[in-house]
Amino acid sequence: MTSAFMLTVSFVTTVNMNLLWCVTGAGHLLLESFTLMQCICSEHEITVALSGAGSEVTRMYGLQEAIAHEFKEVISEREQGYSSPLVGRLAKREYDLVIVAPCTANTVAKIVRGIADSLITNLVAQAVKSGVPVYIVPTDYEKIQETTMPMSLNQELCRLCEGCPPLEHCPEHAIYRDDRVRIHGLWCTACKACIELCTYASISFGGKVRVHIRDLDIENTKRLEKLGGITVFRSPDAITV
Repeated sequence: MTSAFMLTVSFVTTVNMNLLWCVTGAGHLLLESFTLMQCICSEHEITVALSGAGSEVTRMYGLQEAIAHEFKEVISEREQGYSSPLVGRLAKREYDLVIVAPCTANTVAKIVRGIADSLITNLVAQAVKSGVPVYIVPTDYEKIQETTMPMSLNQELCRLCEGCPPLEHCPEHAIYRDDRVRIHGLWCTACKACIELCTYASISFGGKVRVHIRDLDIENTKRLEKLGGITVFRSPDAITV
């Protein structure tokens, strides 16, 4: 799969590192993170750990199939139960580095308060305890940020056609109609077939929106930078090893 993003990667490689790459439920910086993963997977073994929301969001952005086929192993939170047995590998130092990118504000808030009640927060806690370096790319760094949207339907352009080709031909049945035509985010795989099918160009992928980050989330990111065993990066392409 070819990503829509081209990054200037500053990842200084050491051949044959064993990486544990954790993905939380953020769309912001997700495509950029995936591009970096692709760039380095030929030189390093990457195990991907997906939070529950991470599994959903990678599907929304059309990355689910590529992640399943391009990396050494994919582990989901759903199959790890409450005890997250994957953390045992960190205790045995099976990984040289843990990367959390992207890392949601929710996950950051838990980490800075020592809460380890999910797969990703458990992995971070155990990595620090075991002396395994942790790199984190938080999503909430600046007060105003531009983020990338998954499949989106512009209601102003939609004509509510009686015979809606995108709705009728969506392979995942992710497009439906109630008072208007909508895209169900959890069913959509970003195959993008609907973009060509809409005569009025009401459907798009990768649109940009501005978001205003809460002061609380920015403060938590600053606290994260002060924690031992963790290195914080503003973007995936800033990661160096």
